[in-house]
Amino acid sequence: MHFRFPSLTFTKLGLTAHTRENLMNSKINHLAVWILVVVYFLIGWGWYAILGEKWLNLHARTMTDIERTHNVSAYLLAFIASIIVNYALAWLINRLNAASAIAGLKIALLCWFAFLFVEYSTIAVFSAFETNPWLLILIDMGRPFVAFAISGLVLGAWRKRTA
Repeated sequence: MHFRFPSLTFTKLGLTAHTRENLMNSKINHLAVWILVVVYFLIGWGWYAILGEKWLNLHARTMTDIERTHNVSAYLLAFIASIIVNYALAWLINRLNAASAIAGLKIALLCWFAFLFVEYSTIAVFSAFETNPWLLILIDMGRPFVAFAISGLVLGAWRKRTA
């Protein structure tokens, strides 16, 4: 038993790709993705430069509390996550034939809302272990909102030219 989609086949044993090219779509603008990886870090830096003090207050912490927690592994994880997010968005935007910045923006914000905001806010508000105020949730989710929006706009507008 198997289900066939244009580029992938789902079998009892799992997912198999028909060709290597289908795994990494050749229509992805890799330059745009890597520029957006850098942009993600700039957005995070700017976001918390502006809202960091309020964020710390909502967590009942001071700058000295978090200064000793900065290590390379946190930045490496954020770097890897931004690569995954931007390649996934690039693949999805390409796969859905979003041929404009606005179409890319819509796809990216739908992904942000469905996969990040809904899950995070549900856990943060209704968890027995966390009682985060909505302002903290909005600060935490605002940075990826801006990042997803910029990625959607760029990836929708800056398509790789095909020969």
